[in-house]
Amino acid sequence: MKLKNNTLYIVLYFLMFFVHFAFWQVLETGFETTFIKYYLFLTLLFTMVITILSIIKKIYPTYIGFAFMGLVMFKLMIMFLIMKKLNLSEVPHYKIHFIIPYLISLALETLYSVKLIQTTDTEVQEKDEKNQ
Repeated sequence: MKLKNNTLYIVLYFLMFFVHFAFWQVLETGFETTFIKYYLFLTLLFTMVITILSIIKKIYPTYIGFAFMGLVMFKLMIMFLIMKKLNLSEVPHYKIHFIIPYLISLALETLYSVKLIQTTDTEVQEKDEKNQ
């Protein structure tokens, strides 16, 4: 059974969540409600980016890179707004606990978009070879 391309990235994302939550519980930091709210929002943004990039690949495959850059800017802007609403600065060592998951999710999104661009390039090359 072969996994779809985006399924692997989603599984890796949730694996990161469970590892981070276990680490959080070992440290007995508290603030589980803030942690869960943050991850729910980060998960929403992550799935939004993956979904929009998949749609862009089907409609405008040559603009995946531009769409990715725009989505990263949008995601960063929304994260700054939400960080103030969740009062993340009250959590001890909040920079470590909330920036690292954001960066890991960003790395997974980057790898996903690179994979989409590579498959698009190979499809275009095969199409060009058939036309010649």
